[in-house]
Amino acid sequence: MGTFKIFSYGTLQKSKFSRNREQKKATLSGPYEMMKSDYPLLKEMNKGKNTISGILFEVSQEEINEIDDYESLPHLFKREEKSIVLEDGTKETAWVYLLNQ
Repeated sequence: MGTFKIFSYGTLQKSKFSRNREQKKATLSGPYEMMKSDYPLLKEMNKGKNTISGILFEVSQEEINEIDDYESLPHLFKREEKSIVLEDGTKETAWVYLLNQ
């Protein structure tokens, strides 16, 4: 089955899914905007460039299915693979939950 890398910029950072796991500081750069709400909403834009700070952690297939439910996929969020940069400058590919517009 394997594991899946998740980039979290919001509530997943303090959830049961990331607790007691190796967490690496990371950033996502590109045409993104953080929307103001009761919880963080990351929106992909057509232009511009921002850097979003977060963490990278790994989960199992069963856990990613739970996270999809937690994030109200596909009603509120969509999950897309994006290139992120770790603190040491290395690049990784990880799943990111973006506002489903």
